[in-house]
Amino acid sequence: MFQVNRAAVLAAILVGTLFLLPPFNTWPGKAKERLQDALDGRPETTALFVGNSRTFYHDMPHMVRLIANSAGYQKKLHIEMEAKPSISLAQHLKNPQTRALIDRPWDHVVLQVLSSEQYSAQTAGEAWDVAAGLIREVQANGARPAMFVTWRYTDQCRNNAGMPASAAGLSPEGYPGMHANIQEQHARLAALTGVDLVNVGLVWEVLQAQPRDFVLYDDCNHPSIYGSYLSALMFYAYFSGNDVTDVTYRPDEISPDDAVIIRNAVSRYLAGKAGT
Repeated sequence: MFQVNRAAVLAAILVGTLFLLPPFNTWPGKAKERLQDALDGRPETTALFVGNSRTFYHDMPHMVRLIANSAGYQKKLHIEMEAKPSISLAQHLKNPQTRALIDRPWDHVVLQVLSSEQYSAQTAGEAWDVAAGLIREVQANGARPAMFVTWRYTDQCRNNAGMPASAAGLSPEGYPGMHANIQEQHARLAALTGVDLVNVGLVWEVLQAQPRDFVLYDDCNHPSIYGSYLSALMFYAYFSGNDVTDVTYRPDEISPDDAVIIRNAVSRYLAGKAGT
């Protein structure tokens, strides 16, 4: 009696349905992605992103998957996101559905603190205590937590555009010091809990300081497509342990030359980190 390979049968059924459906390239993105996953025999790595607009702008977590596939990563990345505008980790935890999502089995859980809570030690409130508690929950569930270390505000935009309501009253004079506070507080959190840091903010500052023809900010707060590409490259490097030199994916809005500049900045950061 023949032993049935369930995966092979499923793949055959799914392929067969292609003849009854509209052209593959016209499918909605998520449906196409589910079919690709069903036919993809690579081992799977799962990741959940929990944050707000700095996470969901330009669908950054999905960009990580596209980057990984373009680089020939040997694993299939299954990534989900729970991110809403101007929401803190404390507010996320008040939502039972978000709680249940976090409690599901994951390989990685990425957390992002609300930007206004990172402006200074005085504006943080309970944010860092909430983050520490959530990190420990994630660790207890068997997942590996990471912090998405983001960037300072900038006053190089019109009318304070893009700032969250929670940032009302924050002075632009404090924006340069915000970077130092972000770095200090995340370093303290890592020392306290052992959480990994995906330090986009450090590479962001390096790129800000060098001549370039693109901007990382969409407004005073949010990332442009270039900023989101930088973040996605950093997360690919974190999940895979690989450099980004083999990455070929770039968003259509980014020129090949600008993509190389961003990838090189990430590569130099990774090389320096490996040497410490």
